[in-house]
Amino acid sequence: MPLPPPLGWLALQERAKHAKTAAELSAIIDEMNALLREYEEAAGEGRHGADGDGRRPKGKPAKGKPKKTNS
Repeated sequence: MPLPPPLGWLALQERAKHAKTAAELSAIIDEMNALLREYEEAAGEGRHGADGDGRRPKGKPAKGKPKKTNS
């Protein structure tokens, strides 16, 4: 099963859709490539967390609300 996209990916996609100039789109694409590179490196090192963000080491609790369980 594929991992979910990295945090910030969907926002970058939205920005790319609304880019008004080639230079603006190019800058967004550079950001997307950097984010994907970081995400892939983290996944290769086994650092992707349960939420697949690629930034939180395994075993470190996520910040924010805990996920609901069906118990």
